Amino acid sequence: MRRLLFALLVALACARGAAAEERINNFASHVTIDADASVTVRETIAVTAEGNQIRRGIYRDIPTVYTARNGIRMRVGLDVLRVMRNGEEENYATEWLSNGIRIRIGDADRFLDYGQHVYEITYRASRLIGFFSDYDEFYWNVTGDGWGFIIDRASVTIDLPAGARIRQSAGYTGPAGAVGRDFTITSDDGAHFAARTTSPLPPGHGFTIATAWQKGIVAQPDAAQELRWWLTDNAGLFALGATVILACLYYLWAWNKVGRDPARGTIIPLFAPSPGLGPAGARYAYKGGFDDRCYAAGLVALPSTVI
Repeated sequence: MRRLLFALLVALACARGAAAEERINNFASHVTIDADASVTVRETIAVTAEGNQIRRGIYRDIPTVYTARNGIRMRVGLDVLRVMRNGEEENYATEWLSNGIRIRIGDADRFLDYGQHVYEITYRASRLIGFFSDYDEFYWNVTGDGWGFIIDRASVTIDLPAGARIRQSAGYTGPAGAVGRDFTITSDDGAHFAARTTSPLPPGHGFTIATAWQKGIVAQPDAAQELRWWLTDNAGLFALGATVILACLYYLWAWNKVGRDPARGTIIPLFAPSPGLGPAGARYAYKGGFDDRCYAAGLVALPSTVI
């Protein structure tokens, strides 16, 4: 009987382990675009936690560094407004990544209960609107493509400012750079856009959308603001360039101060025999042997007291 009970418990545990899998059950994003070009995003993420990777909470990576179509590097402004779990305020912290911000959600001293948890992340971002000659566009990776879990369903709704009329829209699913079509657009009428995926997204896959509307609805930054942003985005390059220039100027000054050779004056050749070599020896070295002049030179070089 005990063996049977033990076998049943093992079978139940195995069945639970096979049925339960950490995943994102639903990823719903609601985007509000304001007339001042700011964007408010509210993400509702329902996850199943089984104590494997989701132990104390989750994290959300949001890219904030992009390369524009003209090749210029730009950084998006992002402020986290609120994070909730199961309808209550939740602890979170942000940290910088090489290409964006990571929002770490959870308490380091508390493990999550097994089962489903619903997170709500609200943040405001700037510089997400693309301004073109005859239309403005919002291009957005709804889910991100860095999740290590299956996303069963993903959806997005976008509310544009009053007076906007959607001219065109598109979407993509799959890993970064992919153009998969596993989605459907449920609304693109007037100032409202909505779309959802039609099949689960595997780990590393995401859902991206783009929608465009007529110009004049969202305030476009002027040239002065664009210049300030450009200077801020590339401050690191300016600092690097300034450091190189200052180093070169310093080394030029130091070389000019103490490294230059002294000015060349009049050169007067001075001749003298090698130390210890007298006239006779010099004659011998020059001729390579003795002769009469060696003898004469030796006599002349004798001290006067000897003579």
